[in-house]
Amino acid sequence: MPAARARKPAGDTQVRPSSRPARSSPVVSSPVDASASSAPAARERKPTADTQVDVRILSKHRPARLRLDGPRSLEVVASGDALVVDGRPQPHALRLDAGRWHVRGRGLDRRYGAALSLEARDGELIVVATFALEAYVAAVTASETEVDTPFEALRAQAITARSYVLASGKRHDEARACDLTHCQVLRGEGFARHLRRARDAARSTEGVVLRLPGGAVALAPFHASCGGHTAEPVAVFGAPDLTGAAAVPDRCPASPWRAVVPRALVTAAASVAVGGPAQAEDLLLDRDSSGAVVRIVDRASGREGRGDAFFRALGARAGWDRIRSARFSMTLGGDQALLEGQGHGHGVGLCQAGAALLARQGWTAEQLLAHYFPRALLETPRDK
Repeated sequence: MPAARARKPAGDTQVRPSSRPARSSPVVSSPVDASASSAPAARERKPTADTQVDVRILSKHRPARLRLDGPRSLEVVASGDALVVDGRPQPHALRLDAGRWHVRGRGLDRRYGAALSLEARDGELIVVATFALEAYVAAVTASETEVDTPFEALRAQAITARSYVLASGKRHDEARACDLTHCQVLRGEGFARHLRRARDAARSTEGVVLRLPGGAVALAPFHASCGGHTAEPVAVFGAPDLTGAAAVPDRCPASPWRAVVPRALVTAAASVAVGGPAQAEDLLLDRDSSGAVVRIVDRASGREGRGDAFFRALGARAGWDRIRSARFSMTLGGDQALLEGQGHGHGVGLCQAGAALLARQGWTAEQLLAHYFPRALLETPRDK
């Protein structure tokens, strides 16, 4: 997420304890639909120093050739379904021990402190990185925030990201998470000074998570900007609420946006959201107290759909970052539709813009999380 993009609280990053050095082992199973929430176990394991997180990286770039430098140097190429390493065919997936890896390819220059696993599929390299939990939390915190984010807001982000990954279910075949907004953005090590601050934020909150009253780790979501009021999680994602968040007024700036799109695009998105043919002119938009569209109704057929599904279907068709939030109004005119809204992202849970503003006014991470997640409690390891 661009300093916290839209994200569903149905995350999925593999978390597993290990008694040996990190080594990637891709897990193969059926992916979970991005619109569904995965219920966490009644009480997840407490994070430990050797907890690991498997993440598929670089899928957006679809690399066919990569140069890797770290504990060893090598060039890896995908030739159909065959892996070629330094010019020699590799009969099995390539597994590289944990270390600091510099990964380069066409349009790519990333650094990861992780173990790596690579295999070839249809001319594309499938790359999975295995991180120690706290290294992953630090990298996500650095990737999901702006460079000038106050330290207490970084601490709140680290706790949110840690809770999210520990509560998440599986979403991908090769690994439990990806490095995109679909799960949690992870761009590698990035800007050194910002990464150091993110590491300090993760270290200062090590093992701290948000828990629901029933004992489960909260599936804690976050977003870039709520536009002045966060959204009710059940209204956006459906019941049961696994997030611990609530709709609360916030000091986040309005962050207005507008987009003009073809009417046919609205019709197509509505048809996806309600699960059948629908027309833009027949749509009724139902909003919650924050102003977010939480339900749409096709008045001609009576079919209903979730506002979040409509928002995402619109965004997928309109192009990256044009439909910035579910808080919008829609005006039809001729063969076009004008959408005017506020905020950036789904609006549930931690608002990064609001948290940064409040942190500059002296709020601590604990106060920020109590504000955005009033239905969850902070759990601190006893030895902290």
